[in-house]
Amino acid sequence: MSKMAHDITYHDNARIDIFNMLPSKCSRVLEIGVGTGATIVALKDVRKVEFTAGVELSEVAGARARGRVDEVLVADIEKSGLPDHWRDFDLILCLDVLEHLVDPWRVVERLHERLAPGGVVLASIPNVNHISASLPLLLRGEWKLVDAGILDRTHLRFFVKKTAIELMTCSGLHLQAISLGGLPRHSKRWWANKLTVGLFERFLALQYYIRSGN
Repeated sequence: MSKMAHDITYHDNARIDIFNMLPSKCSRVLEIGVGTGATIVALKDVRKVEFTAGVELSEVAGARARGRVDEVLVADIEKSGLPDHWRDFDLILCLDVLEHLVDPWRVVERLHERLAPGGVVLASIPNVNHISASLPLLLRGEWKLVDAGILDRTHLRFFVKKTAIELMTCSGLHLQAISLGGLPRHSKRWWANKLTVGLFERFLALQYYIRSGN
């Protein structure tokens, strides 16, 4: 879930929370919404990475990313084509990005075309079924957009688990793994989910981490 686009501290956040879902090979990596390149820098510390590329909407964040990422395109991913040589990626990251797009399904299709054999797309997608969003709607009929979080006012699309999976497989990619975000191990929410055998998972997960591959 994002903060306002001009908040550089958000763009400089390394998303190590997705590292347990990385594929075995990460030689060529593309990140959509690369920010300042913090996640790619952290990725290089744990995996052998030979080439990195990133697309970033913010000119300020993109300028910082250029010192960390091999090639950076400052553009709107929905309006700009990718360079022809940006192909055969082992890993494409879309972390808290797809919900901001008008047509994320088309973007997933385009990214699929840039994957190497065995490559994967790894995304984090907010869960609008989370209790913080669904309970006020159910009890008070309230759907209040805010500056950050699941109901971020810059979100154009909203997903639950089923539709998030459908998005990540719409191009023919196969679902490889899915995990829950916002449930730190041994936290109250984690124990609540465990003790109810996942019955209320859809109300407790802040987001879904989804890995799909060809």
